[in-house]
Amino acid sequence: MGILAEDQGDAGGALMAAPAPPPAPRVVLPAEEGAPWGAFHAMDLLVTAALRWKLLVLAALLPAAMGIGLAMLTTPRFPATAILLVQTTRDASSAADITGIGPNVVSVEVLKVTRAEAEILGSPEVLRAALLSAGPGAILAEQDATEGPDLDRAVEELGEALRWDTEPGSNLLRVTLTLADRARALRGLEAILTAYFERRALLAGDDGARLLALELEQATSRMRAVDERIRATRDGAGVLDIAQDLQLANARRDELSQRENRAREALAAARAQLSAAEQQLSGQPPRVLAFSDTTNLRNNDDSRNQLNRLLLERAHMTTQYAPDWPGLRDLDRRIAAQRALVQQEASTNFTTTREVRNPAQELLTTRAVTARLEMETVAGQLVEVTRQREEAERRGQALLVAEVTLRDLQRERESMEGIARQLATREAALRIGEEARRQSRAGVQVIQPPNAPVQGRSLRRVIAAGGIVLGFAMAAGLALLLTLTRRTAATVDEAVRALRVPALARFGALPGGAAELRPNPALEDLASLLGDARVDGVRPAAIQFVGAAKGDGRAELARALAVTLAQRDGGCIALVDLQGDGREHLAALGSSPQVAERQPGEILMLPTVLPRLFVSFEAAESNLASPRASFERAAHYMGRMRRAFETIIIIAPDEAESYALRRVAAVVDANLLVVRGERTGMRRARHARDAVLGAGGALLGLAYTGFRPVLPRRLQAWS
Repeated sequence: MGILAEDQGDAGGALMAAPAPPPAPRVVLPAEEGAPWGAFHAMDLLVTAALRWKLLVLAALLPAAMGIGLAMLTTPRFPATAILLVQTTRDASSAADITGIGPNVVSVEVLKVTRAEAEILGSPEVLRAALLSAGPGAILAEQDATEGPDLDRAVEELGEALRWDTEPGSNLLRVTLTLADRARALRGLEAILTAYFERRALLAGDDGARLLALELEQATSRMRAVDERIRATRDGAGVLDIAQDLQLANARRDELSQRENRAREALAAARAQLSAAEQQLSGQPPRVLAFSDTTNLRNNDDSRNQLNRLLLERAHMTTQYAPDWPGLRDLDRRIAAQRALVQQEASTNFTTTREVRNPAQELLTTRAVTARLEMETVAGQLVEVTRQREEAERRGQALLVAEVTLRDLQRERESMEGIARQLATREAALRIGEEARRQSRAGVQVIQPPNAPVQGRSLRRVIAAGGIVLGFAMAAGLALLLTLTRRTAATVDEAVRALRVPALARFGALPGGAAELRPNPALEDLASLLGDARVDGVRPAAIQFVGAAKGDGRAELARALAVTLAQRDGGCIALVDLQGDGREHLAALGSSPQVAERQPGEILMLPTVLPRLFVSFEAAESNLASPRASFERAAHYMGRMRRAFETIIIIAPDEAESYALRRVAAVVDANLLVVRGERTGMRRARHARDAVLGAGGALLGLAYTGFRPVLPRRLQAWS
């Protein structure tokens, strides 16, 4: 067991002296010149893709799958097209005159006329007429109404599907209706053209036919109003045939009157029966004698039966046992006692008398109850029949009023029907004349009837390609975002660029257990590198392993390096653990702590299975790491350890901001930063690096633990 302690005079100091100014921060082994320290590198994207490939593949496949699914759900659209030729007629202000002295038609006015015809074609009235003429669901599958807001929405949807265009310098009008069904598109465009020509003919007609049509429409509306009043009157009175309903109402009222009279008679009869039954019931006695009986036997008397059983038992036992057997004598005593009991009870007589209710009283009571129930039933029936009779009388009065109202309304409707018939006849005659005049020369002619391609137009390929492109874009954007927001280093190159210190060694899984005592080429190289390094021209004897995160492997790396150095030829090796109490290292090396008495502030060094390797025990409580000790005392203590050991390996505490880390960083010869791949945050690692350099310590570089090949070998060689 080796012990290092302060002098007695130094151990008694209670005040911490002011530390000497630390030297300027320095990095002993600088990185290559021109290295992109801390800058974004293209290989970082590949590293992120290798680490988060599942998330990136999901980000790429999700939009692509959505695009392909949407493309599969997209239905083809069928454009039905018709071409119209717009001409000017004599009623136009720009029509040509055959005399040669009138105004001629110019191209600008032709375009105005063509646009006006297109506006009429796409007007809501024309589209509404087309939908109504084709019927619900004939053009638009979702149309199921012929009035109200649903029809207005169908008109708007049909207007959005209808397109028209004109060519400059031409009077041709191209009309296109695009729907998901080819037959519906053709049917819809034909209905629109038909409604357009009807609307145009209506606008170009004379006022006579139009006025007559308006009057006919008003007369028809009034007839509908009268019909509605007739229907409302019939519904309000519940009338199907007024004459038959009156006859049925009268018959019903007579029948109810007869039933009411019969109910009154039945009520009077029930009252008479109840009065007679109650009068006779008052003179009947409540009970009468049923029978009387006298006997000398009590109820449930079993004494004679018990005597017979005892006699039978004695007769049986005489056949089985001798006459002088004690059991026979006992049985004889029981028989004698039972005979005495039977003779005693035979002298006692019992008389039983029974009375029952008078059956006449019960019969009369039943009659009275029956009469009372019948009276109540007939009374309720009489009330109900009276209510029905009154209701039938009210029904008859209502039918009489409805008969008068319906007669008046029917006369009014007959007069309006005659007027409407005359108006329809005159309007038809005027319309036939106007139609003959319009057909003499048409202003718009159909050059190409509605036609639609057999193969519809579909955006499936565009949507699918857009989804795939969007997937790749989202994957690339997510990879860039994950790269920019990643706080840990997954490769040695990323750690070097983030910390701006060179990488001295990299390790995958550090050896443990018995494997720690075997030679390790990577640890041999690190030991040789540390032995060849020079700090101010001197080989570093005291090296601190600094970490930035728990579980970064610096304790295992320091122990493995100490074992490697102890297996070489040389002096003693000291492993000082400021992160823990040293028990873990002693257990890993096959030793157990043997605590001895020590002075406050000293470091207790315990031997291990290796003769030249010593491990500290509870070194965090020594003057080397205590903030109460002065800088000179810590430096003096470190000098004493250098004289006692050839190489001192110190494991720094977990807190990068702790004063113990900065104190030890200033008194040791060199520091080594340990970075755990994919675990150590670069911000905390930079804080640890700045703490070491700010304390004036020498930073040799970094050791990368948890190394694993993230990229393929070719990409690693290219990077």
